[in-house]
Amino acid sequence: MIEKEICWNITAGCNQACKYCHRFLNIKDLTTKEQIIILENLKNSGVTSITWTGGEALLVKDIEKLLEKSYEYGIKNNIITNGKLLTHDKIDKIYKYVDSITLSIDSVNNDINDSLGRGKEHYAEIKDILDYITYKDYNVKIRINSVICKNNADTFSEMVEFLNNYRIHSWRIFKFMPLRELAKKNKDLFDIDMDKYESIIKYIKSNSNIKQIDTRIEKDMEKKYILILANADIVITENGKDKVVGNALNDSLKKYLGGVD
Repeated sequence: MIEKEICWNITAGCNQACKYCHRFLNIKDLTTKEQIIILENLKNSGVTSITWTGGEALLVKDIEKLLEKSYEYGIKNNIITNGKLLTHDKIDKIYKYVDSITLSIDSVNNDINDSLGRGKEHYAEIKDILDYITYKDYNVKIRINSVICKNNADTFSEMVEFLNNYRIHSWRIFKFMPLRELAKKNKDLFDIDMDKYESIIKYIKSNSNIKQIDTRIEKDMEKKYILILANADIVITENGKDKVVGNALNDSLKKYLGGVD
């Protein structure tokens, strides 16, 4: 039995323009007061771990305050970030409140990163973060999220070589998923078949020194996740369709937290 992961898409805003992204768009952020109410509700619902994401979670004005409050509640915090706002100073401020920091990177090739919408500087930004955390020897797990798509499918040997230089706790590798929004619109640009994806995963598992390699395909989005959107809507995905089942400002999540096969 596997517990479902609570992903709080705390903002729909982002400072990158990834063309394969399936985040929810055009949702207004709540106030800090409302976000604290949600956090209290999650605690009272028995939530013990939150994945903070977006959009880009570090765009949220009081994200440090929210992470600290969550930590005080005894909740494990995993923050997912593209790294653009994760300065050395920001790392120094938040590391004590987070169990793990997940960095999103899909390639070490500047032109590929630019074609994906991350920008040519993305690899250098992620490398700087990894170097700094290594230098400071902070007690925080470093996780990596990557999306395999048509643009980067033939370059993962370079990613493996790069990441093998660091102490990475886990690497979660998503197959491109045309679930919604931009990803659905740009399906023909990025889609790859399952055989190609599985061959890359096999290569990575054979050559990476990262012990925990997790895979994610479209059906996993239904089995493994509960989403809380920036407006507090609680969303689950069933049969490829997003379904609003409540609102985290008022509704308990207890009935959604049971294990899944």
